[in-house]
Amino acid sequence: MHNVAHLQTFKSVALSGSVRSAAQFLGLSPSAVSHHLKLLEQETGLTLFQRQGRGLCLTDIGSAIMQDVDSVLDASARLNQRVSDLQENRIGRLSIGYFSTAGNSWLPELVSYLEHRHPATTVQLNLQEGVWQECPSDIQVVVADAPDASFPPQVTSTFLAEDPYVVAVPDDHVLADRSEVTLPEIEPFQWIDNDTGEGPCRTILFEACVRAGVRVHFKHEAHSFMTALHMVSRGLGLTILPRLGIDPLPTGVTIIPLAAPTPTRYIHALSDPGHPQQDLIADAVSALRDLANDGVCNSDSDRGSDRGSDRDRNSDSKSVIAS
Repeated sequence: MHNVAHLQTFKSVALSGSVRSAAQFLGLSPSAVSHHLKLLEQETGLTLFQRQGRGLCLTDIGSAIMQDVDSVLDASARLNQRVSDLQENRIGRLSIGYFSTAGNSWLPELVSYLEHRHPATTVQLNLQEGVWQECPSDIQVVVADAPDASFPPQVTSTFLAEDPYVVAVPDDHVLADRSEVTLPEIEPFQWIDNDTGEGPCRTILFEACVRAGVRVHFKHEAHSFMTALHMVSRGLGLTILPRLGIDPLPTGVTIIPLAAPTPTRYIHALSDPGHPQQDLIADAVSALRDLANDGVCNSDSDRGSDRGSDRDRNSDSKSVIAS
């Protein structure tokens, strides 16, 4: 790939027929223009100009490549404009990718916080379920199977919270009064699926079942936590899901913690170190971490009374459990 500046000099001299005129147009010295032409001819191994009186004109070879030079310069101009547009769009704009349960619990509060702290900033929320994708958003909230998960070097990762799995059963289920249950204990009952594909949430559960020697079997299939929870409320079976996914809890459903070793998903915030407003990124990630930690503390404090408190939350949309 030839130096774009050299190609710009080539075109300017070709159009003006003069090194001095091209230098004035480009804001360069005549010696710099002559040097560009010399380097370009050395790089190509071609004679591109010839003397004509006191000026220069293209050789036949120079004329032959003129159209291609124009194409390269046009593409370069479009690229520069695109970069400029992207940079301008990222000033005063923050895009946040999230999975649905994080969106329900944290994102409204985060956007409200940013609205007050950074009123000139427009926040764009992008629902991005499934595995991590390469920098589709300035900040992306993702699920991993470890608190110290490895991510590609082009992103900055911040651990937010751990999200243990729980079991949702009908209120009149034989296990509903238990303070905790194990995976082997719930194996004999009807299970309701609540996920789709082979994303990290499903993988974490399946791997925990393998370690416990439990066969995964689904009587019914749903593709969302909320749908599965409503099926549980109808007495159609039980479902296993991250604790962050139980809010809001339908009437008639009891939540039971899974005994250790508990399948757990770990939530991270990935951010773009190349974003032009790093102070904004840092503030948003810090607020996310505070929201996540507040939710974890609240959920840990009332695990011993899940059955009663979960039913009480049906009349209160502002659940104290945010994780």
